[in-house]
Amino acid sequence: VYAPRLDDPYSRTFESCSTDTYTLYGPCTYQICYLYLYRSGYDGWKPESVTVYGYYTRSITFYYNTWIPDDIWYGFNYCNAASDSKSAM
Repeated sequence: VYAPRLDDPYSRTFESCSTDTYTLYGPCTYQICYLYLYRSGYDGWKPESVTVYGYYTRSITFYYNTWIPDDIWYGFNYCNAASDSKSAM
């Protein structure tokens, strides 16, 4: 699911020490194994973590705790690790 432009300067989203919650709709998935964030602008952004909940999946938390680079998708892809662990069973 791609969600463009989640920030809103009037609602104070992505402020330091805050928790922001969004409801996104997209195709049904049974496993969430990757998440990428994109930052564009002059101010920095250092999210501690992002937790994704789904109807048919367990929640998964991606721990960033680092500055997101400007103008580049940055994140984690655990999809191959998840399929590797299943094939090892």
